[in-house]
Amino acid sequence: MVLFPFVSQGPRGLSHPEGMIETHTSVGVPPGHSYPLGCDVVHRAGERHTMLEILPGLTRIYEGWAEKYPDVRPLTVQFAADGSTEGLNGVLAYPLEGHWLLVTFGLTELGEKTSEEKRVSGAGFEFTCRIPREDGDETVPAWILRVLHALASQFLAGTALDVGHWIVTPAPLGGEPANGDMTSLAIVPDVDIRVMDTDNGLVLFFQVVGLKTEEGEYAQKADTVAPIVALLRDRDPKMITDPNRETIRL
Repeated sequence: MVLFPFVSQGPRGLSHPEGMIETHTSVGVPPGHSYPLGCDVVHRAGERHTMLEILPGLTRIYEGWAEKYPDVRPLTVQFAADGSTEGLNGVLAYPLEGHWLLVTFGLTELGEKTSEEKRVSGAGFEFTCRIPREDGDETVPAWILRVLHALASQFLAGTALDVGHWIVTPAPLGGEPANGDMTSLAIVPDVDIRVMDTDNGLVLFFQVVGLKTEEGEYAQKADTVAPIVALLRDRDPKMITDPNRETIRL
């Protein structure tokens, strides 16, 4: 279990105390391992199903990203259940050339449609993030899983999170010392898929992008993160969260 304190800032942003998260993989999978989305999941009754068979809402998300990256099979990381019917279920992790693409699932309706709002699925969005990846690396860094889980938890606790918002933290992202002065985040539309139409309603994809401490301070003073985001996009169209990149100074 890891502490991940942060303060949410930006338009309509609120302040929140520390959030604690825990991650693990699915039943039947050794701790610390991920598994392909299409593999069998063992249920209490002893029946075997794939996640796609039992979660049609997730199927559409999986298929939508498969259209973008048809030759890449994602790993899946599931989070420990907390007894709540709401919350982040897990993350699809795509091992792309030079970087990981992380896509959350669980903020939207993964099974059959249950909410009265027909136009959107669940919360209406999932988070994405891109972080550096070495060739041959098949292990998803734990720190980014902590970040995504904490973001989802704070949203479900009442924090308004939307495109154009930024999040300032007092420590390296995910509590990972190697992240150095990359301490904050901005939320932008995903660079690959902004919106997806599903049987359960629309799903937006909010990409979280790491900011250096100085960049977060600029956003605080200027009351906007837009200039930083624009320059980051010019430098890297994929907007990879790379702790080793140079700081943008305006």
